[in-house]
Amino acid sequence: MMNKRLFLLTLVTALLCQFAEAADTFTTKGDGTTYSIQTLAYISETSVIAYELEEGQWPEYELRNSITIAKGDKFVMDDCIKVHFNKDVKLTIEGEADFQCSEGAIFDALDENPRALVRIMSQTTTEMKNCEFYTIGMEVMGEGAVNLYNCYFEDHDGSVPAALYFIGNGTLCKIESCDFHNCSKAAIGSAANASRPLTISHCVFDKNSTENNNIPQINVTAANPMIIEGCQMTGNPDNTMVGGIGISNFYGFDADITIKDCYIDDNRYGIGLVGSAAKIRIENNILMNNRYDTNPITGGSGISLYDPYQQTEAIITKNHIEGGLWGVTVIGCKNVNMGRIDVAETDEHYNPGGNTFKNNGNDGVLYDLYNNSANTIYAQGNTWNVSEQTEEKIESVIFHKNDDPSLGEVIYWPAATITEIKQTETSKLPVDNYYDLQGRKLTTPRKGINIINGKKVVH
Repeated sequence: MMNKRLFLLTLVTALLCQFAEAADTFTTKGDGTTYSIQTLAYISETSVIAYELEEGQWPEYELRNSITIAKGDKFVMDDCIKVHFNKDVKLTIEGEADFQCSEGAIFDALDENPRALVRIMSQTTTEMKNCEFYTIGMEVMGEGAVNLYNCYFEDHDGSVPAALYFIGNGTLCKIESCDFHNCSKAAIGSAANASRPLTISHCVFDKNSTENNNIPQINVTAANPMIIEGCQMTGNPDNTMVGGIGISNFYGFDADITIKDCYIDDNRYGIGLVGSAAKIRIENNILMNNRYDTNPITGGSGISLYDPYQQTEAIITKNHIEGGLWGVTVIGCKNVNMGRIDVAETDEHYNPGGNTFKNNGNDGVLYDLYNNSANTIYAQGNTWNVSEQTEEKIESVIFHKNDDPSLGEVIYWPAATITEIKQTETSKLPVDNYYDLQGRKLTTPRKGINIINGKKVVH
């Protein structure tokens, strides 16, 4: 029978980073003036240089020294321009800011390791739309909300612990329909010693944390609320230290976390929680082949919950978990509900289950659910990776009290009524319309979740 004991899956949450400012910084007067890149170029002290270009090209500007828009002033991003940053240059906004571009704006660097940065320290809401960042990172330090829509981050150089990095407490920030590709550290991150509410929706994450350190693609501290929904996340199997979504709570922050409708594949692990969290709901996600840890003892779970403080209450429902070294692993936690159908639907503990497991295991043994805690886990109404959904066969893919008397029991019966597991398939019906989760029309389906004739389909 199974005799492994599972240890802590370590997640790294970045700490505050301090960077030296560029030698020369131009700071505005704070007298209510509105600035843009183009207007700053007319002020000689800013060292903003305008390039001479041929007709029809977007205007291009070079920031040779750092610029700070002081509190009391406002910055408005010009539409249809390119801004090139020199090494160590930072554009800091302490006053109001508006980065909404109808056509777009591009921020890039003139050095392979620029350590350049856009830093938002505003106390009011900053809206950002259609902005593209290449190599350059963005840091949010103010209490005001920073909302991003249809923005793009690629090849961030690691000047801060994430391409989009949040420091300190503040207002809820929204990140919607944004793409993050090949960033050297996390795509989105937040400091461990602060709790910033976030909603991350309909974003694409592709092979981030390229340095292959112990940093997941999303690496955030728990908050109320923390919502991640409708996202696609693909890892690089060669980067065996990079997880998918990592949420930590080392300071006991009040937290209400929801992760739903996401497609997460090819990472070290899919979803991992470390520390205490008040509530977490993981619903309707597809977790595929999140197995690329060289040691099954330290990773490879579709879902991993680690809470030695016995405070986490987790509801896990309607997820498809396939191809992991482990399906779900639980270490500690106050209450984990993976399905409770022996009570009325009106009961607060009712959970239809609906989770499906397929081909999760290591060393020749299948592990759909590993309860490495002393607590009882309800896991009724699920479809397990067995040829028939019988008590005897389901027992073979669950590790709990029956395998080690020091552990808690898993109550898995009754299971779902499906008698066999079928391969997840793309619809075979003739289709005319393909869209990604951001609503962009595709010529053919791509790997992950597609919208085909109005329905979500895994390809």
